[in-house]
Amino acid sequence: MTFGKALRRIRTDKGLSQREVARRIPMDYSRFSRLENDRLGFNPTRDTIEKIVRAIGASPEERGELLGAAGRLDTEVESMARLASERPAIGKLLRIAVGLTPEKIEALLNYAETELMEGSETYAEEGTSSDKRRATAARRGLRK
Repeated sequence: MTFGKALRRIRTDKGLSQREVARRIPMDYSRFSRLENDRLGFNPTRDTIEKIVRAIGASPEERGELLGAAGRLDTEVESMARLASERPAIGKLLRIAVGLTPEKIEALLNYAETELMEGSETYAEEGTSSDKRRATAARRGLRK
C-alpha cells in the first residue's frame, strides 16, 4: 500500500478532513492533498510523518504503518539495524528470528529476559521460585 493510501484510510477512519489535518500540522492544504494522493513524487520525511501522526492522533500501529508505507524505519528499528551491522551475532540472531513461529519468538523473548534477570545482582538476591520456573519453561519452549 502506498503512503497516500495508508494516510487516507487512517485519516478517514478518524473522521478528519484533509483541510483539518493540514491545519493541525501545519501544512499547506494543496501540499497535503498531493501527499495523500501520491502526487509529490517522493515519500515524506520521518519528521513530516511524525507531524502527521500527532495531527491525526495515530496509534503506535498506525504510526508504524505510515513509516513503513513511506519506506522509513522507526528510530528504534533503525538503531537495532545499526547495532546488527556493528555486531554480526546480533544480525544473525535477527535473521534467524524472522523464520521462527510466534510461539518460538515468545519463548526466545522469555528466555532472553530470564537470562538478563539472572545476570543481574538484583535477581540473585530477589529471585523467586516462580521466576526460576518461568526460566525453565522458556528454555523448554526453545528446545521444542
